[in-house]
Amino acid sequence: MPTPGPSDHPSTTCDSCGAPDDDLAPVHRVYVTPAAWDLGSPDERGEEHVQVLDEVERWCFPCRSLYPHQPLT
Repeated sequence: MPTPGPSDHPSTTCDSCGAPDDDLAPVHRVYVTPAAWDLGSPDERGEEHVQVLDEVERWCFPCRSLYPHQPLT
């Protein structure tokens, strides 16, 4: 008999903070680098840099409320 994998048992903990939660939603993590932190970049326009990760994570409501993310539609 095969061993159950991660997809066989959905996670019940938040992938961001690790807290157990029943209200998890799938999101893409977003990293935002403020312009003030990126003074040495080749991009001298003074704009923030945004990077959206491809990996899908499951976040609790507090993490979705506090941290930048992109909900899956």
